[in-house]
Amino acid sequence: MVSLKELGWENYINRLNLATISNAVGRVRRVDRGEVDVLTPSGEIRAFSDSRRAKSITAPVTGDWVKVFTDPEQGYVIDSVLPRYSQIIRRDPAEMERPQVLATNVDVVAIVLSADRPINIARIERLLILAATSETKAVLILTKADYGIPEEWAEIVDELHNVQHLETSAFLGSGESGIRDLLDQNQTLVLLGESGVGKSTLVNYLAGQEIQETKEVRLKDKKGRHTTTAREMILIPSGGIIIDTPGIRGVGLWDSEEGIDTVFHSISSARRNCRFKDCTHKTEPHCAVQEAVREGRINDQKLERYQRLVDEIREQTEIRNRQNRKPQ
Repeated sequence: MVSLKELGWENYINRLNLATISNAVGRVRRVDRGEVDVLTPSGEIRAFSDSRRAKSITAPVTGDWVKVFTDPEQGYVIDSVLPRYSQIIRRDPAEMERPQVLATNVDVVAIVLSADRPINIARIERLLILAATSETKAVLILTKADYGIPEEWAEIVDELHNVQHLETSAFLGSGESGIRDLLDQNQTLVLLGESGVGKSTLVNYLAGQEIQETKEVRLKDKKGRHTTTAREMILIPSGGIIIDTPGIRGVGLWDSEEGIDTVFHSISSARRNCRFKDCTHKTEPHCAVQEAVREGRINDQKLERYQRLVDEIREQTEIRNRQNRKPQ
């Protein structure tokens, strides 16, 4: 049995400035092929979600608050998904031009990296854009710090100095308090990262028990095996909620123009002084961004990554516009 407060209800209604809803509500712990595990004050229930709703953007997702009713034939059924104050969305890797909601009603996006493998700044930036697009706080967490702190970690921390960062080690028992601070007031934190970086170990570490299965990383290539098979919400005994996710391979962006501008603030600020409003910052004259690169105020590799992301979003928009113009 858990209370609505432990599920983050007070935080939820405060974020949306809602009055308490009298109908039976619960929070989605896990979604599995049209059936939804929902945590309620009366216990956990498995509810059915009809196929029409399940195929839409309003399909129940881990982290959602939902209303549930009892059908004489089907049992528990999802009646409606309550409004979301945040949702982490990427482009569906299985379908080129469709969004995929990873988690909802999230307060903190924890981008999990591991000290035992190379750190990819481009992937980090993409995950930061997912967080920025949803207007959610982002934090970088380096696990397995007992392996030693990689040189590129210090460089990334310096470049992304506005992003909070934590170093943890389940082996040494360090970094736990910093993560617990992120879960204050029963907030919800989602873990995003590659398979094998230690997300499930981190959950077990915070929960104080073996909740999530963990497996060894392959030594030859440092690749992990998927131990978390679905996005799952876990309540932490000391307070707060964590949503664990399977390892993310592809980080496609979706409607992320504002998120890109937030993450690449130095570039988006400089471009306001470009002579042409549609400047691509490549060959145009009087380009303020290229001037900043020449003066060393903007890293040229960072600009290249920014341009690739902008081109990706532009191409995505053009494809969707063409699809919308097709006769039905």
